[in-house]
Amino acid sequence: MTHELLLTLEYESAVPLFRQLYERLRHAIIHGLLKEGEALPPSRTLCAALGISRTVVLEAYGQLQAEGFVDARRGSRTYVTYKRDQVRHESEPLTPMGLECNERVASLLAQDDAPLWIGENRKKKAPQLGVIDFKHGVPAYDAFPIKTWSRCLVAASGSAGPDMLGYAPAEGSPALRAEIARMLRHSRSLHAEPEQIVVTTGATQALDILSRVLLGPGAQVFLEDPSHPVLRKLFAFAMADVVSVPVDRGGLRVDRMDAYAGGKDAGTKLVYVTPSHQFPLGVTMSLERRLQLLDWANRHGAFIVEDDYDSEFLYEGHKLSSLAGLLHSRNVIYVGSFSKILYPALRIGYAVLQDDKLKSAFLAVKWISDRLTPTLEQETLALFMQSGGYARHIKAMNALYAERRACLVECLRASFGSRIVLHGSEAGLHLTVELESDMSERDIARLALAEGVIVYPAADYFMLENPVKPSFILGYAALTPYQIRKGVAVLHRIVNGR
Repeated sequence: MTHELLLTLEYESAVPLFRQLYERLRHAIIHGLLKEGEALPPSRTLCAALGISRTVVLEAYGQLQAEGFVDARRGSRTYVTYKRDQVRHESEPLTPMGLECNERVASLLAQDDAPLWIGENRKKKAPQLGVIDFKHGVPAYDAFPIKTWSRCLVAASGSAGPDMLGYAPAEGSPALRAEIARMLRHSRSLHAEPEQIVVTTGATQALDILSRVLLGPGAQVFLEDPSHPVLRKLFAFAMADVVSVPVDRGGLRVDRMDAYAGGKDAGTKLVYVTPSHQFPLGVTMSLERRLQLLDWANRHGAFIVEDDYDSEFLYEGHKLSSLAGLLHSRNVIYVGSFSKILYPALRIGYAVLQDDKLKSAFLAVKWISDRLTPTLEQETLALFMQSGGYARHIKAMNALYAERRACLVECLRASFGSRIVLHGSEAGLHLTVELESDMSERDIARLALAEGVIVYPAADYFMLENPVKPSFILGYAALTPYQIRKGVAVLHRIVNGR
């Protein structure tokens, strides 16, 4: 070596000294600071210069030789053998590999400003300390009975055998399916047998599998408008023709479905509805509309997906039976989840499949895609339900959410009076509001965010006609009364220009 090579080591680092020396010498060789044919410093010279043992230097040199960067001869110097033109220089740009996604994936990746997998808070870059987030569908995590759940988890773990630790049935835990069947009989008037229930990794997986089984290019899916935009993407990803149909006070406009379909008859059809508490407007589908929809599906040979995402929470009126339990129609697929009742990370949902052929096809797709939903969590949930913990939790949450919902309604009406219209406050974990204001939804949301309050414009959920007035979806289940009052006060100040 004809020039001095500057090497520095971090003596307090957790990375071993020999590894640090190896990486620095390797970097010098690859980037041409040490060229082919040049000799490395003698080990004794280098250890004296760096204040390290000769063993560290010899170990680093040995690693370089093992990887072909240098060659050491007994009784001689260690020389660089690496030819820089053998391998592309690390700083040179990679040659594009020509990744070409299919059109369906490309449409999802096109949302560079708001990727689907990034949470709403991160998308909006909201302040994290003291933020008041009116996110819908979020339960009160602080009120979850973690001690009871932990006892059930320990009990499930203690009884874990080969059946639980191995590849369990794709349809899910028999104990959990029995508990879900019992729950549906009591609370939703749906007399499903455990054998008709398939446990899934959340309700979204159930919808994804159904789209794979029932849909294909050109198949029609009828979707409520407004609805969650992820649903449109999910069904469109199956190459289906997504048809938006408006919702009014009675629910889905069944009488308009054929008109919005444009006279097409594309074979297999799917109708997705949230009849108990329409998302996001919160209306309940009337009995007349339910019967119309069942009749329409029978005449068109269509399946109905009933998503009962938050029917457990009702604060006014009487709970209606499920659409699937109304006439026990085999073409109604009931989909549920425990995400909003317990916590989203649990990732347990289910589908009630009353048609045997559909269930077989559903299980076949589930088996090749992920085989099974984690068993330990299923057994824990089954024990939680068997012990009465689930029923007690529902009762406690109904009381808590009713208090928070009442606080939000009272604050909104006190702040805005006749300038506000509320929708869907009778049930669920959110309500939708319309405001009388000259400001746009986006401006209100932007100014609120600047003050640490996150609100969600309703226009994002409409395809046919956007709301005439500024409208927002406000979740309240995870907020304390203090946070609710403070958040509404910020909205009031913004809308009134103070």
